[in-house]
Amino acid sequence: MGRLPRFILALVGLALFSAYLSAQVPTGKIFGIITDEQGTALPGVTVEASSPKLVGKGTAISDENGVYRIFALTPGLYKVTFVLQGFKTVARDGIIVEVEQSVKLNVALPLGAIEEEVTVTGQSPLVDVKSTVKGMTMTKEVFELLPRGRDFDTLLGAVPGVQNEPMLSGISVDGASGSENMFYVDGTDITNVYTGIRGQGVAFEFVDEVQVKASGYQAEYGGSLGGVIHVITRQGGNSFHGDVLGYYSGSRLNGKERDILRLNPYDINVAEYVNYQDLYGKDKVDRVEAGFSLGGYIVKDRLWFFGSFLPVYNITTRHVKFEPSLIEGDYTRRDTFWNSQAKLTSQPFKFVRLGASFVSNLNNYKGDLPPRDGTGSPTDRWSDYGYRYPYWTAAAYADFTFGNNLLFSLRGGSFYNNTTDQLVQPTEPLYSHGGMGNSVFPNIPT
Repeated sequence: MGRLPRFILALVGLALFSAYLSAQVPTGKIFGIITDEQGTALPGVTVEASSPKLVGKGTAISDENGVYRIFALTPGLYKVTFVLQGFKTVARDGIIVEVEQSVKLNVALPLGAIEEEVTVTGQSPLVDVKSTVKGMTMTKEVFELLPRGRDFDTLLGAVPGVQNEPMLSGISVDGASGSENMFYVDGTDITNVYTGIRGQGVAFEFVDEVQVKASGYQAEYGGSLGGVIHVITRQGGNSFHGDVLGYYSGSRLNGKERDILRLNPYDINVAEYVNYQDLYGKDKVDRVEAGFSLGGYIVKDRLWFFGSFLPVYNITTRHVKFEPSLIEGDYTRRDTFWNSQAKLTSQPFKFVRLGASFVSNLNNYKGDLPPRDGTGSPTDRWSDYGYRYPYWTAAAYADFTFGNNLLFSLRGGSFYNNTTDQLVQPTEPLYSHGGMGNSVFPNIPT
């Protein structure tokens, strides 16, 4: 086989492989047909897509059939401009592009002087004609208005068919268990390989968009029998923006605990309602979260950056009276989370777009708490216990666009989690047995 056939074969293989990769990337595209007012196709129309979320601009030129395609667009709100000499310039504003969405945008250019421009606002297509996916996408502007917790998955219940089910390992999509979902951050799979649940948290200050696919998604998500959750992190722009923020929560803000049902520790054949706060006192909990974020440009329309640092300090103190020795004392556990995020996006050339992102949830704890009911050992090394949990996700991409019909997309990512630095090493094996007893809450009080 000569050099030319081998080169052509390699190019076809690379194109096919790139097409497969592009189906998995967290970007969208705009395509359509450009005609004159009589419906005749217009070739040679220059099309530009710009957005505060896109470094540089997406460009294309319509072919002999008036067809244009703009690939690898970061999710966001776009303005698309159509320019051809001898025709009025037409601008379509407010075009929404979501993750993996193909937006069809057909335009008819009226005759007129080149300096004239027609702008149409708020005409974004509502239906992705290329997709069969059932789901929902929430942008930063939307979820900032909704009640939520400190992590992205606390908002997923706003999607029809999605709810938090503790007995099903967390997020349940259309009745599937939490271990049947797949989770992605900037295109990198963060699903825990052992349990199947979400393997990493992402604070809302790091998130720009969250998408939930409940059904109808592509075959590359074959590992999912439930839903597919995409998280897109924030990035810089052509203007500087940032936040300084802080949160506090703790026992000082909590009311009295509720009564709970338990088996009597002295007679497991009797069930009773008790209030642990009355019996053992109230744990003292202080959780402080404070940090900052900053985004902007290093070179306008060429190189953007965004970074955020959001540590969390959680201190829990418990007063325990051990049974039957009646020895008592205060015990403290300190949890620290070093949450951070960084992202670089660049368009060094008109046909090349590059990016890299990093999200970290490194956390550790020192000290542990005896059981509230005093069944622990007063001689145990409670203050010495501790672990370290490194969690991080890295992703990088390079998109090369050549005309209307050719896109090379190279992407890679890594998700890492571990348990390290066990502060108290076991000296002998620990055996345990779990199971149901003969009593299932008999004599339940009314």
